[in-house]
Amino acid sequence: MEITIGVIVVTRSRGFFETGLSVLSDIRGEVFQQVSLDADIEFEEKLPSTHPVYEEARDKAVRFLGKRKERISMRVIQADSLARAQDKILQAPLLGTNFQVGMVYVDYADPQFEDLAPQQIDAQLRDFYAVLRQADIPVFQSSFSTVVYTLPQRPRIRHQPMEYIERQLPDDRSLLQADLLCLWMDFFEMSYANRRVKPAARVLPHNTLGEHLINFLSARAGSEWLGFYFTGSLVSNMINYLEQEAAHRDVLLLRGPSEHSLACGAMANWQLYRRPFLIVVTSGMIDEFKGTIANLREARAQGFIVCAENRHDQWFAFQGTVSAEEDSREVIKARGLPCLYLNDVDRLQEDLQKAMELYDAKRGPVVLLATQAVLEACSRFDIAYPPAPEAPSDTIPESVQPVLDQVMSLLNDGPDKLVWQCGAMDEEELELTLSIAERAGVALVDSLTYPGSVPKFRHCQRNRNYLGALAVYGYSPRVYNFLHTNDKMNPQSEQCLFFIKSKLHQVCTPFSDGRLQRKLQIVQLTDNPEHISPYTDFPLVLEHKQFLRYVDKHLAPSPELVARRYQAIASVPDSPSDMASRLPTTPMTPNYFFARLNKLMEKLIVEHGYDYTGLYDVGRCGISAVRNLARTRRGFSGWYGRALMGDALMASISLAFTSPSNVVAFIGDGAKGLTPDVLPSLLENALSYPGRMNRNLTIFYFCNGGHSVINTYQERILFNYTSRQMRLVNVTDQDWEDELGGLRFTSRTLTTFDPAALTSALLRPGCVNLFSVMVSHNNEGDGISLATATGWQRDPATQPQAEAKAQTATGTDTETDKESAQPVV
Repeated sequence: MEITIGVIVVTRSRGFFETGLSVLSDIRGEVFQQVSLDADIEFEEKLPSTHPVYEEARDKAVRFLGKRKERISMRVIQADSLARAQDKILQAPLLGTNFQVGMVYVDYADPQFEDLAPQQIDAQLRDFYAVLRQADIPVFQSSFSTVVYTLPQRPRIRHQPMEYIERQLPDDRSLLQADLLCLWMDFFEMSYANRRVKPAARVLPHNTLGEHLINFLSARAGSEWLGFYFTGSLVSNMINYLEQEAAHRDVLLLRGPSEHSLACGAMANWQLYRRPFLIVVTSGMIDEFKGTIANLREARAQGFIVCAENRHDQWFAFQGTVSAEEDSREVIKARGLPCLYLNDVDRLQEDLQKAMELYDAKRGPVVLLATQAVLEACSRFDIAYPPAPEAPSDTIPESVQPVLDQVMSLLNDGPDKLVWQCGAMDEEELELTLSIAERAGVALVDSLTYPGSVPKFRHCQRNRNYLGALAVYGYSPRVYNFLHTNDKMNPQSEQCLFFIKSKLHQVCTPFSDGRLQRKLQIVQLTDNPEHISPYTDFPLVLEHKQFLRYVDKHLAPSPELVARRYQAIASVPDSPSDMASRLPTTPMTPNYFFARLNKLMEKLIVEHGYDYTGLYDVGRCGISAVRNLARTRRGFSGWYGRALMGDALMASISLAFTSPSNVVAFIGDGAKGLTPDVLPSLLENALSYPGRMNRNLTIFYFCNGGHSVINTYQERILFNYTSRQMRLVNVTDQDWEDELGGLRFTSRTLTTFDPAALTSALLRPGCVNLFSVMVSHNNEGDGISLATATGWQRDPATQPQAEAKAQTATGTDTETDKESAQPVV
């Protein structure tokens, strides 16, 4: 049966149209015997220009067409716009039932189209084809079917269109001829000359593995789970299915510049919002998650990681990790992660049931190593998805009750100084914690790994129970002064530290093992008995909510005790406690920049209702941000777990689209140098979800030219001179601004602190700010080491006189003795 192919030419240029016609005339033969025209433009039929490239392409095309048996008519439809072309097609009944829309050539090489962005042209073409399909007109739409010519451009931000081939119109007519011919032949070969391709709507094949993982996560979390992927040949069909289903379910699918960045995004969103996830990567990429995959296990993050894998009987497969010489499953097992090897389609139903059971075991993400047969399986079967585990009851185990009674005695009758360091909490847990602290006079601290777990400001109001940060690095002077009198730790009888929802990691405090064991009274709350530390005096193995609800119900301290506790909190000043924070040198010190930034942020919080999620990377300036900046909610810290430089920066790519607040990231030049540029991935996600990022993302890159924490360790602790191993090289770029996908992007270098400019930048919605801050290295303040806690720049700690006398009588050692002077680096 003969068919008629519609060749659509959208142009206002007579020269463009005549060039295209000359090419079609040049290859007419047995295949294309009849060519009819429907043109609004005046034209003349001209011979093609001679050019060796064009002539070679024409000869190859004629030879290829000469071997074809098809007999195809061609209808060339010219119009000055896509809308006009659409009308011509819809209003031409004489085209007959065998008419099909084939190649579409669009000539936008005209000044009036100069401002059209690729995503706008994409939208025009999607609408064009959608209308034709709705009218039941067959359309051969593919990666080869549409080309758009534009004027020469050199945009700062460039990305691949989704609906067309992009070309800049050449000045040489013969080169345009050759290009038009090659485009036509590519289209013909990949459509009419290919029996597998039919002119129909784009329908993706079913994917069994994808279907059941998506259904399970949707059953558990609705649309609040996240999808991440990094493409590869073996997983590309599954990713297509995932994209299709995610769009139907309003699930976010986010990308990043590396597999590692996907793990960082999953980690941050699990920690902050408890969003489960599905990550899909290709063969051999299980190692690319770096130590972040261990952090996911540490956080007991729930999700699935699908990684393509070879058959176990395949002979040294390309990118394979299961062979006679290695087995990645053993590495995954050694990391403590659950793992299944999916290599049998007939056993897939059983394997999926097992994967869902492992998900509920909360041992970290379930790694699924899947062969090509499993990844491309399209069979259908039902699975009874297991219900979510029930929440534990509030019944207190008999074995725990005696210790809990002792802890309640501490809260109701105990010392005047109680400090709670809180781990990650959901909204209910935070509200209970704040209520208990307010009623009992408990001092609250956050940490390097959970900054903002208790915020300094809540709903724009100052939290009077908040002291500051307590951690191996970045401990606040206010916290130090609260726990010490005259640089001597207060007696155990006068204070008690609660580590809530914590393993009491080494990173939790700046204190040595000996001091934790002998000088502090410690309560530890965890739901895992294996996590009870050897320093703990009152171990509580309970679910967090169980503990909080019990305390909330049985809390009854006397008003006099509560008053004394608040007096103790009020007695320690809230100050950066160093001269460097007030001295505007050039380059700025981190102390100065963060002192000024904190003053600005507190003003924005109180006067403008500013709310933000902080991202704190591993390095001196990440520490400075944790120690010095007021927070309104919990942030994400790269110091968690393996303390991996770059994790917080990589997490910014996804948090920009999932955070309910503004996002501010604090990244050192060391972390930036270890990781890919985040900007292209931010742009790509913005193109996929226009309007989704309606808040503000600000990334501060701090450039001090060195690994500053190590520098301080060498210079301040070991008294060594700095060396090459700490040096970094920064290359500054010119300032620039641009727009894409409804977002404003600004990149600037900051050498001074400009409060007006930063206020404008931080408050502007729909904006991405990339600020390179020029700072110096120093060893002063910021809680890098207890050795600096008694330096000459410190503010005097104001303590009640009676406490000072009692402390002197104890004769305790100063905290900066040799045992505690060696920090973890």
